[in-house]
Amino acid sequence: MRNVRYGIDEELRMTRPTLPPEITVIRESLSVTRYILPKRDLGAARKAGWAPIVMGVLITIFMFFWMSGPISGGLRSAGTGRWIGIVFGLSGLPGLAAGVGLIVLGVAILNNGSHTEIVVGDGLIRLIDRIGFLRIPRKCFVSSVRRFVIRKGGLSVKNQNGETQTYAPDLAAIMAETTTGKQVLVALAYPHEVLRPLADVLAASLSAGGHSMMANETMPVIEVVEREAGEESADTVVPKPEKTDITIQTYQHGLAISVPPKGLRKGSQGLFGFSLLWNGFMAVFTVLMVKGHPPFPVYLFILGFWGIGILMMLCAINMAKRKVMIAVVNNVLACRVIGPFKTSEQKIRVDMISGVRVGPSGIEVNDRPVMELQIIPKAGKKIGLLSNRSSDEQEWLAYTLRQALNVGRG
Repeated sequence: MRNVRYGIDEELRMTRPTLPPEITVIRESLSVTRYILPKRDLGAARKAGWAPIVMGVLITIFMFFWMSGPISGGLRSAGTGRWIGIVFGLSGLPGLAAGVGLIVLGVAILNNGSHTEIVVGDGLIRLIDRIGFLRIPRKCFVSSVRRFVIRKGGLSVKNQNGETQTYAPDLAAIMAETTTGKQVLVALAYPHEVLRPLADVLAASLSAGGHSMMANETMPVIEVVEREAGEESADTVVPKPEKTDITIQTYQHGLAISVPPKGLRKGSQGLFGFSLLWNGFMAVFTVLMVKGHPPFPVYLFILGFWGIGILMMLCAINMAKRKVMIAVVNNVLACRVIGPFKTSEQKIRVDMISGVRVGPSGIEVNDRPVMELQIIPKAGKKIGLLSNRSSDEQEWLAYTLRQALNVGRG
């Protein structure tokens, strides 16, 4: 079906609430609507684009020299060694592409070259952030949305001293709170006068049930609420996942959580399988290179890549075989991680904990952040745990600990 484009969708024009003219609406079908938000004006906050630019330049330079070594060595070789060197050098193309992508991301942020698109229909809300040529998608089910929350006053974060700092105070964001307790980012860094009407329209549209997968499904009324930056939302009950081997025992003065190992296949987040492929390739590559009697520096080069492969395998085994125990006793929270190579333990007083939440661990797999259970202290570094567990289990444990400790998300 050919798309019909409107400055403001005719159907929404005749009702209240209405959208501001900056938002373009495309009716892709009778049940699918696309909302295209304008380009972001980040103001002084756009200077943050320099960070990915600098990082991208460093990665690009590193990958260029890393690739040039084996490729130039392969071109000087003959026979099988030539192609092995070239192929091994070209394996760095994903890293080179990541560096270039960071540069493009930074330039787009500096030039206010990003915007959000929201596609509602067929039972899903598809959210797409476009930054230059980069496309960052996410989605949630229409039936799971409980409310839309508009967070005003910019982004508030706490520094190492526990002081709250606010960035881009004139901008707001829309979060979709779901029935499972999760929050899904709908739109970020737009003025309140743009996002409030959008939230009202989305809430009215979803409540009407026109975007549900089931024609006769009755949708609950979805509300829109506003909160200032840093204001805590009411904690939503998160039920225990149906398929989980995590056990929780409650006592009069605390609780104990036991998280058994997940095993190599599920517990290593795919790292064990990747390390097998890496080391298998290195085994073949090493045999072929040794037969060619290369100069001594090549052996050092091979040894370095063997070290990377062995380190990845050891990390995968550690992730897959470690057991985690969390206990709250006598106003102290203790976390013990029992791994195949070592056991570590961290303790913190309950009155020194500012929150418990699920957040990014700092590791990415396939360009997606690996999430973890995070215990946020009032001062010092956070405690990150259980990155190899499902998001449902992480959210459930975070909610359980918040209730036991009487804290927020931090």
